[in-house]
Amino acid sequence: MRVLDHISDLHFNRIDPIAADALLMRLNDDPAHLVVVSGDLTMRARNREYRAAAAFLAKLKAPVICVPGNHDITAFYPWERFLHPFGRWHHHISRETEPLWRDEELAVIGLNTVIRGGLHFAWEGGRVGRQGLEHLLERLDALPNNLFRIVVAHHPFLAPEERPDTPLAKHAAPALERLSKAGVRLILSGHLHRDYVRLHRGAAGERAGLLRRPRQDLLVVQAGSAISTRLRGDPNAYNRIVIDKNVAHIEPRRWNGATWVAAPAPAWPQQRVGEPAPDSPEG
Repeated sequence: MRVLDHISDLHFNRIDPIAADALLMRLNDDPAHLVVVSGDLTMRARNREYRAAAAFLAKLKAPVICVPGNHDITAFYPWERFLHPFGRWHHHISRETEPLWRDEELAVIGLNTVIRGGLHFAWEGGRVGRQGLEHLLERLDALPNNLFRIVVAHHPFLAPEERPDTPLAKHAAPALERLSKAGVRLILSGHLHRDYVRLHRGAAGERAGLLRRPRQDLLVVQAGSAISTRLRGDPNAYNRIVIDKNVAHIEPRRWNGATWVAAPAPAWPQQRVGEPAPDSPEG
């Protein structure tokens, strides 16, 4: 069994300090095997914000894996944004923007979906780049077959059911299919400041003799904003994820203004890795 704590969108410089202290205490009272941070550690990628984020992460008892979000590269210095966008990330947080953590049961790999900009004004949007995806697939292919595979990125891959028009990472749909075929079982992300879970039904496998290989499914797990005051109608939240016998159980935690409380687990068809999935539309 493995336990992960999935937090996102901390936005240091715009945090609720009471929620932050309580979260740190909660995470350290019952440490997970790994804390996964799906981006936006800072508000404006200022050095003082990075120092505050790094100090928070250093207090965690569990090992930590982080990927950057769109707020983690500067919006104020164009030359830095385009020529050396992750310099401050490398200095304060990690030399990696696509880190790998693994043990004998689990592998968690980062995918950097942040874009420097372009001929448009929606620079906050994300993208699954072709080269980044190919590199990720090569890394997945090199892993032992028995490992439960998880990818962490900042931008969402599936929209909430009630908001199908929600902007997603560009090229998310084809990436989902390829990641599913590569054996990825969970994608952890943030950006929307909302917590929800969607089940992606992978395409049916190719025929192998007289039998068809089982459909490969994966869960897209969104975390709300862990400690930021920049809320969008939902409370501060994070996810505790328990992986037991190749089944992932998502256990949301939400801040009620005084303490972190367990929220109802999202409803989705729990399925053991390698079992055939029922033929039904994407949930």
